[in-house]
Amino acid sequence: MLRSPQTLLRSSRRAFSTSTPTLKSQPYAKSSPKQQIGKGDSKPENGKAGPVPRWKRLIWTGAFAATAFTGSIYGAGLKTQKEWKEEKQKVQELTTDEKVAMLENSKGELWKQKVSLEQKLGEVRRRMEKEKQQQQQGVPK
Repeated sequence: MLRSPQTLLRSSRRAFSTSTPTLKSQPYAKSSPKQQIGKGDSKPENGKAGPVPRWKRLIWTGAFAATAFTGSIYGAGLKTQKEWKEEKQKVQELTTDEKVAMLENSKGELWKQKVSLEQKLGEVRRRMEKEKQQQQQGVPK
């Protein structure tokens, strides 16, 4: 008698039981039914994992935070290095006239900074002179 593949599959499915097998108790189990679960135990008697202790959660949280922080700092450093290399490459590729123009531009910016700082320094010196004169005349601040 020939059977079709579908019939063979149906008959083989019937041979397996759908109930879960039961395990006999283990003779060398560490916990007894009378034993109570302590505060730090992570596996209660029913075999399911209990809540993770707080100190473990804090350690894992700190480890993940440190990893993320280190990765972000490292990534930022790599990006900065890449930008420096690109800028250096651009400067090396410039012609002489472009380099001179760039240096003159930098000179102008530095000149503006110098003028600004000299004005601030002059204001501070005037204020100091004024305070010195007031102290000599005996006028309190």
